[in-house]
Amino acid sequence: MKTLAYSPWGGPTGCFPFNNLFDQVVDGSKTMAADAFVLWGGTDIHPSYYGQPHSSYSQAPTLPSARDIWEWKAMKYCLSNNIPIIGVCRGAQFMCAFVGGKLFQHVTHHMGNHNMITNTGEIIDTTSCHHQMLDLHGVPHELLAWSTGRSMCYFTSEDSAPDYVLEQGDAFKEPEVVHFPTIRGIGIQGHPEWAARKSRFVEFCNEQVVALFEETTV
Repeated sequence: MKTLAYSPWGGPTGCFPFNNLFDQVVDGSKTMAADAFVLWGGTDIHPSYYGQPHSSYSQAPTLPSARDIWEWKAMKYCLSNNIPIIGVCRGAQFMCAFVGGKLFQHVTHHMGNHNMITNTGEIIDTTSCHHQMLDLHGVPHELLAWSTGRSMCYFTSEDSAPDYVLEQGDAFKEPEVVHFPTIRGIGIQGHPEWAARKSRFVEFCNEQVVALFEETTV
């Protein structure tokens, strides 16, 4: 893999840990001529991007931010040009909105380190810092890892959990790492850039990015 472009908002400019998979990293605001694109964490996405009004917990501005507008256009460019997308925290959430999903506008579980379990049964320590979370209901995805713990709430714009979450009860899985096949995307709710360089979490995230490039179909 050759070039990784990054959003100019948030994240390390060196693009750790994904930089280890590429020959170079470039600022996506200067060029999107790249083999992959990464969106980092940051402030809340404007809820209009996933068809909801603000909840009482939303920290998004009144109108979509310059970052919202630029990153949405960047994802459209990637989709049109078959460029894989990597999303971290807010980046994963924005990818979820981009494929037609929504967000839980407030959850309480994810602060600090906690365990996630992969779809092969492996337990991995992950890093996390977010009060919103991907709502994958009704969108094409493959859940690669989910939290072993639970939030005390899954608030939507109405400060309440939707029926499809309540109906699942304890079987509901909080997403940690997600494959979005329709946009060749990997969404990572945690922060691998905060993890130790040789941690299993970093290794697992990079494995999913490599697998993304090995796909023969979109």
